[in-house]
Amino acid sequence: MLNQIISLCTGRLKKYGNYNFFENIQVLSPTKKGLLGTKELNKILQEKLNPNINNLPETPRKGVLFRQGDRIMQIKNNYDIYWERENFGQKEIGTGVFNGEIGTILQINKDEKLVEIKFDDDKIATYEFSDLDQIEHSYAITIHKAQRK
Repeated sequence: MLNQIISLCTGRLKKYGNYNFFENIQVLSPTKKGLLGTKELNKILQEKLNPNINNLPETPRKGVLFRQGDRIMQIKNNYDIYWERENFGQKEIGTGVFNGEIGTILQINKDEKLVEIKFDDDKIATYEFSDLDQIEHSYAITIHKAQRK
């Protein structure tokens, strides 16, 4: 089953349409634990879909390695985090990123200990390294989390 998931996510679906993992595919698992749980699937899918072949910036946090280009999910409500986005040529600003929002790590600045994340609704928020416990990889997510979207 693991090999099938990897094969589908890394290109096999392109035979059937112009599927891009980061735009069109979400792996769902009923559990976090085990070989087919989200924790292991996220490690394996990160290695296959966002390998560090170009020395991309990365930072470890509580046993997880976050890398530029990673797909992530906010797992705690943060009402105070500042974000901005372009909206029809106008800069929009606001606060709050919420449990279940998915995005991509745009940039990791090791000197300033900052991570810039662009969420699927085009909000861009900057996290301090100390706030990375608010996110987790989302190459694979639990069915429970998917129901919250």
